[in-house]
Amino acid sequence: MSSVFEILEALLPIKWLAYFEIKEIKKKPREWQIILIEKEECFPEQLKDKRPVRNGFLNPVEVRDFPIRGKPTFLKFYRRRWKIAGKTEDYFNTYDFHPKGMKATEEFGNFLKDLDREAANFLRGDWDVP
Repeated sequence: MSSVFEILEALLPIKWLAYFEIKEIKKKPREWQIILIEKEECFPEQLKDKRPVRNGFLNPVEVRDFPIRGKPTFLKFYRRRWKIAGKTEDYFNTYDFHPKGMKATEEFGNFLKDLDREAANFLRGDWDVP
């Protein structure tokens, strides 16, 4: 039997699962939040031959994705902050979470662009949820 996380992995953009793992799924009254944490083995390239140490997380990046069960879905990405052991300078990875000027996944943004305005507003979440 598949776990909830395995099922959700089938729904998420596959490129993110190489760098992030699903930490938590929050079902809120008006939305879904999927919390993704950067994998520990994904430290920045410039630290490859050094002794990297974790140094907390950056502020999360929140991106909209396709609705699930009639509720807007938000992917919340937490990137790790790193430093070299004994040093103070921070390092972190950068990702293209969303196309410039859009706070939605690339797939969802392209889908919305192909719809008329009324359908896009409905799918984006501009409807009343009980």
